[in-house]
Amino acid sequence: MRLVDHLIERSPYERVFHAVLYEVVGIITSTPIIIFFTGKGIGDSGLIALIVSITATIWNYIYNFGYDKLLAKYKIKKTSRVRVIHGLFFEVGLVFITVPILALTMGLGIIEAFKLEFAMLVYFFPYTIVFNWIYDKAKSFVILRLNTN
Repeated sequence: MRLVDHLIERSPYERVFHAVLYEVVGIITSTPIIIFFTGKGIGDSGLIALIVSITATIWNYIYNFGYDKLLAKYKIKKTSRVRVIHGLFFEVGLVFITVPILALTMGLGIIEAFKLEFAMLVYFFPYTIVFNWIYDKAKSFVILRLNTN
C-alpha cells in the first residue's frame, strides 16, 4: 500500500501517527499552562503533562472501545446528541481519573487539582479543533502532492 493510500483510508498507521502527533504537540503546548497554575518548573510540569497525556490516551482507548461495543449492541446511531453525550461522558471520566493523579503527583489539594484539570479542559477544546483543522489541511496538501507525482 502506498503512503497516499494510508493517508486517504486512515489506516491504523495513520491513526497512530495522528494520535502521537496530537499528544506530543499537546504536551509541549500545555506545559506552560501547568507552570502558570502550579508554579512548578518546566521539568515537573512537562512530566505531569506527559503523565496526563498517557492517562488520557489509555482512557480514550478503553472508553471508545466500550462505547463502540455499546453502540453496536443496541444499534445506536451516531446522532449529534449521541456525539455530545459521548464527549461529555468521556471528559467526566477523564476528570475523575486525572484529578487524583494531579493531586498526588503535583502535591496539590483536590480543589487545586480540579482547577488545573478544568483549565486543561478549557485549553484542549480549542486546541483539538485547531490541531485537527491544521492536520486535515496538511494531510490534504500531502495527498494532493503525492497524487500529482
